[in-house]
Formats: sequence, structure tokens, C-alpha cells
Amino acid sequence: MTDGMPGWAAWGSLAEEELASEAEALLRESLRAPVDRGSVERLLELYGQRYDTLPARIRRIVGEIEVED
Repeated sequence: MTDGMPGWAAWGSLAEEELASEAEALLRESLRAPVDRGSVERLLELYGQRYDTLPARIRRIVGEIEVED
């Protein structure tokens, strides 16, 4: 990330769209069978994000993913 630019501003819209796309893929997968909670956590970690800091659109997608503990 660029120094002095917080969160998504430095992160960029392309990376945001990539995260949204991958989250949507996990959501589709979870509709067939719950996915491992760790896979969702790893996805967020890969992009350097936390659930509570996601934009509302992506937070909604991630929140709808069916997970197993």
C-alpha cells in the first residue's frame, strides 16, 4: 500500500473488484455446501482486509457465505 493512504483508497478499485469476484465464487460454492470458515478468512487475509472494514457491497456478499465451523 501507498504510505499515507488508508485502506481502500490505496488498495484500488481493481483489487476491490477481484475480492468481490472471489467472494461471489465462494458464495456460489456455499450454496451447494457450506465452505470452511478458514477459506473465507484466508480470502480476506490475502487481500489484507477484515470483515468490519469491507465496503458494504462486499460485506453483504461475505456475510451471505454459508460456512461450517
